Amino acid sequence: MTLAGIAASLMGTTAQASPNRIVRLNKIKVGATFPFQLANGAPALLFRTKTGFFAYQTICTHQGGLTKYFSAKKLLICPIHNASFNPFKKGAVVTGPATNPLPTVKVAVKSGWVVLI
Repeated sequence: MTLAGIAASLMGTTAQASPNRIVRLNKIKVGATFPFQLANGAPALLFRTKTGFFAYQTICTHQGGLTKYFSAKKLLICPIHNASFNPFKKGAVVTGPATNPLPTVKVAVKSGWVVLI
């Protein structure tokens, strides 16, 4: 199974960004997240807050596990070694063994869509 296939099965429903569109603005509520895939197949997660949108690639920077978002803790956590990342602080590492933050995915709102930039 490909990394994209594994990510899709772990994250549930995903959307393939095509070519730059991720999701219609009216389909994601404030406080919600939206899983999607980048053009290279890497899994990513979009966040919507009161002030806008941001996204991260969700592959752990330690050994490549797929992180999962836990809304109650407001953390992305890798199940392999329990590395955790704070998506509200630029993907910063909260607990190791990871030492690098999650890679950001640049997004914007254009013509009623959240898009990759």
